[in-house]
Amino acid sequence: MKQRIIVIGICAILVAVGMLAPTVMNAIFDVFDLAFGWAGPFAVVTIVSGLVGVLFILAFPHVSSQKGIKSVKSKISYNLVSIRLFQDDLPTVMRSLGATLTWNFTYLGLNLLPMVVLAAPFMIVWFQLNALYAYQPVHAGSEQMVVVELSESVADPSEVVVTMPDGEVLGSRVNLGKRYNTEDPPVQQAATLLVRYIPSTEGSQALTFSYAGESVTKTVEVDTDPRRLARIRTSDPLGGFVAAVDPIVYFGDPVLPSSSFVRNVTVNYAVAPLWFMAGGEMSIMIWFVVVSMIVGFGLKGPLGVEI
Repeated sequence: MKQRIIVIGICAILVAVGMLAPTVMNAIFDVFDLAFGWAGPFAVVTIVSGLVGVLFILAFPHVSSQKGIKSVKSKISYNLVSIRLFQDDLPTVMRSLGATLTWNFTYLGLNLLPMVVLAAPFMIVWFQLNALYAYQPVHAGSEQMVVVELSESVADPSEVVVTMPDGEVLGSRVNLGKRYNTEDPPVQQAATLLVRYIPSTEGSQALTFSYAGESVTKTVEVDTDPRRLARIRTSDPLGGFVAAVDPIVYFGDPVLPSSSFVRNVTVNYAVAPLWFMAGGEMSIMIWFVVVSMIVGFGLKGPLGVEI
């Protein structure tokens, strides 16, 4: 029980640090990037995923009922053998089949809590890998669109002043006022500002949006090599994560105040390739899960861990 409390406590601390003090996690993963970044994003993602697999298999026994899992797996095997041996005895087959299904649900239940406990800190790791390797900067000479979703306090997006980076010219802006969608019942959608321009020079270009004495800045990286790249700067990171809008908002740009006139500022960065994979958040997640599971399941036998 003591070890279980310790492991759960460590997981809770990692999640709290990742959410409340992301700069600490940023510094840790910056070390990985500095140490192994020369080998490319794919190598770093693979190394980190392998380490996560090791940590997972070391932590799993302390947050799960190893005796319970072993007992349930034995009962499932017993009933499967019974179905095989007495396949001509329909009543026996049906009883064994029902018992197998019941014990499978029990098995899933025994693994649910450990997976939930361990998934949270592993999500923090995935977010960090996204921030480092999911996207790539825009290119000079290519048209770029920046989408500014405004809060309910802004009735007219035309009142928002856009200040372009030095030397850059605003191509166009489209002001979309508050409107209702076509759902039943209709839901009011906040005002939105669409800004288009063609970056002419390389560098970190800061676009500034001002309204009622408040200013919000979003940096557009043009042919640079930033350590982190966030598509979205937001005032509602939890809402964005739950809505699956962009789960890396904690680890790129600082979170905006909840009272800000801006809800989200989005720069449409292209995904960065991950060797043979297409790249982006989903490719990183797939490879992260595959590598960590291979390492974890490969070590469960030598370490005597029941999963």
